[in-house]
Amino acid sequence: MSTAPYPAHGGKPRSQANWGSSGKDEPADGRLVPVWAARLIGLAALGSLGALEWQRQMAGYSGGRALLWVVAALVAGGAVVACDRLTGARRTGAVLGAAFGGVVLATLLSGAPARLVLPVHWGELVSTVVEGIRSTGTVRLPYDGIQPGPRIALEVLGAWLLLAAALFALWPRAGREARGFPFIALALLLVLVVSPVVALGGATSALLGVVLAGLCMAFLWLERLPLRPGLGLAALVGVALAGALPLAATADRGAPWFDYKAFSEAIGPNDPVNFRWNQTYGPVDWPRDGNEVMRVKSPKPLYWKAQNLERFDGREWVARSPDATGERTDAEVPEDWRNRPAWTNTIQVEIRRMRSPDLIAAGTTMAVRDASRTVVPSGRPGTYRVPGDLRRGDSYSATVHVPEPPAAALAEATSGARGQQADDLLVTAPFRRGRSLSRHQVGRGGHGRIRYAVIHFRPFGDQRDAYAEYPQANTSSFDVAKVMRRSQYARTYRLAMRLRRRAKTPLQYVLAVNRYLQQGFTYSERPTPVPAGRAPLDGFLFDTKEGYCQHFSGAMALLLRMGGVAARVATGFSPGGYSTRYKAWIVRDTDAHAWVEAWYDSAGWVTYDPTPSTTPARSQIFALQDLPQVTDNGGPAADAAGAGGGTVSDAARRGPGVRADLLHDPLAGATTRTPAGAIEQGTPWWQWALGGVVVLLLAGAAVLALVRRRQLRGLTGSERALVELEAALRRAGRPQPTGTTLRQLERVLGTSPDAVGYLRALSAARYGPSPAPPTRAQRRGLRRALASGLGVRGVVRAWWALPPQRGR
Repeated sequence: MSTAPYPAHGGKPRSQANWGSSGKDEPADGRLVPVWAARLIGLAALGSLGALEWQRQMAGYSGGRALLWVVAALVAGGAVVACDRLTGARRTGAVLGAAFGGVVLATLLSGAPARLVLPVHWGELVSTVVEGIRSTGTVRLPYDGIQPGPRIALEVLGAWLLLAAALFALWPRAGREARGFPFIALALLLVLVVSPVVALGGATSALLGVVLAGLCMAFLWLERLPLRPGLGLAALVGVALAGALPLAATADRGAPWFDYKAFSEAIGPNDPVNFRWNQTYGPVDWPRDGNEVMRVKSPKPLYWKAQNLERFDGREWVARSPDATGERTDAEVPEDWRNRPAWTNTIQVEIRRMRSPDLIAAGTTMAVRDASRTVVPSGRPGTYRVPGDLRRGDSYSATVHVPEPPAAALAEATSGARGQQADDLLVTAPFRRGRSLSRHQVGRGGHGRIRYAVIHFRPFGDQRDAYAEYPQANTSSFDVAKVMRRSQYARTYRLAMRLRRRAKTPLQYVLAVNRYLQQGFTYSERPTPVPAGRAPLDGFLFDTKEGYCQHFSGAMALLLRMGGVAARVATGFSPGGYSTRYKAWIVRDTDAHAWVEAWYDSAGWVTYDPTPSTTPARSQIFALQDLPQVTDNGGPAADAAGAGGGTVSDAARRGPGVRADLLHDPLAGATTRTPAGAIEQGTPWWQWALGGVVVLLLAGAAVLALVRRRQLRGLTGSERALVELEAALRRAGRPQPTGTTLRQLERVLGTSPDAVGYLRALSAARYGPSPAPPTRAQRRGLRRALASGLGVRGVVRAWWALPPQRGR
């Protein structure tokens, strides 16, 4: 098609300069896409993948919000490219301004509080991010805790990584043909994608490997493709698929691609981690560095016990003094414990970076074998000690008995009725200041004041009166209520009596105590000090209501004893994270924990954990949340479905409250499992596929637009209009033979005066002295002519071939 003598198609663009370039950093070599455009396309695709992966580390954070990080990065990168139009100091200042604006925009879009972008709060922003990053190694991911620091750190760090990748990819480099530092940018983008996979695992690793490899190749090579890609594009796809195979195989192993934590521990200092198990209720001061302290091979998750704290000395829970009877385990288990073989398991323990005189096991340790060091009974039933201390590299096997009674079996169970656990119903109650007793007041002569009493509480349901013993005067009193009114635990005793009146069985009382500790209490490792003159646990229960595992377990055990349920505090570690690579539970110093064991005559010591889920002991197992509730009248409460407490979950049936959360240890390479045991899927495969299609469509549209703009660059307005007309005829399904003139085309499309007017306007624009562009009406007329006789499909194709645009 041509006008006489000018052809309608304009041929190649007259100028080979890349649009939007200063000409200094991009060669005029006929590339398919300019360098800056290729980098932006690659950043959008790979950055979107990284943002969607990174947001998995924050519970409740939407993928749409994470994609706003990509928008911020693209805006900042585009602004840096636009600065190429400037020169000298103005250009430098503009680039720095674009980078600073990108930081502000990324921070705002990350979800962090908007006030943190104000200059007066920059110090707070930096400190929050730094402290949050430090704590992310000790919290459970995806993070859903109440402390804002780790969440803000994850949000801001993800947005900043994307922004830094954009700046490194597009930063101007004077005197060089290529702009930016693409390999540094790619490394930052890979951190976004890989870190969540290391921390959380994923069931779509093969697909992730394919997508990641392809996007990496595109990020690096898209800018190198020629104007007519041909074999170059095929080679790019082939290399991407070849790179995806080993990457997908590595990701499919169910373990981290690189266990950096284990590597750093292997080459790091050999100093051991030590723990003190007695409770102090002050700020947390034990190690919290995320070091692996031991590995345990066990068929199920258990609490790994170091010590039983069986004596309450009036202030805190401490270990009972060893005695000769401690070598026997009869007092630790019911007489018929052998009739329940499923409750007895063998575990294998390997000590990593810890030094301990206590043998770490679980429940009641029945026997120890194959120990690398000498192991002897501790003098306390059910536990052992190591005279030379356990150290790195030590290992042993232990047979442990951990009761897992069904909830129905505990509904009518007694606690301490056989007298086995009488010592686990004792409470030392110090008197308040000014309320001590003289010897005369207790019927004894002599001098000195009596400053505390040891209360012997009766088992739940025992009709005999409890009594108070005064060891300093070798006498006792049966008026326990009067004695407790003098003590520092008067409020605690009244609370225990109130909760007990509502319960008919030990189990109902245990549940009532647990519910009280879940209402209005806050987890804090820096709890507010209790008021002067108050006992720590009494102040926790009524004044501060703020504490960590020591407070919750100590308060629960104290209330249980006052109510007649034999109880003690157990210390050690929560289960940790399960590693499929090592087939073991990886236990770290952040898993150090304290919980409660309550005695049932028919089952033995049953584990309960009242500490809230925000504790950094990452693998919390909750004992009480799924058991039947107790109403104020002592009966079972209706559950959410309206049933009267008749059904319980699998967690409750396992007795110690083992909810089958094999929660992931982000530093051990474990997979995350749901309570039903299913592997968490992460992002569904169809979302990956849909996202990949969208990315490819957007990238393709961007490439076509850039190619078309490059072809039209350097043409006059009339030449561009003729090129557009030729493309419109082809797209609408009405291509014309080569050499067709505009006059001849009038006869083909002359069904409308407006269409004829459009073609004559183009002719006039080429040869007229003062040409006027076609009007909107003429453009519509030509569109109708293109669609004439082709039905609905023709109308759609005509709109695509000649879209509306501004005109006269």
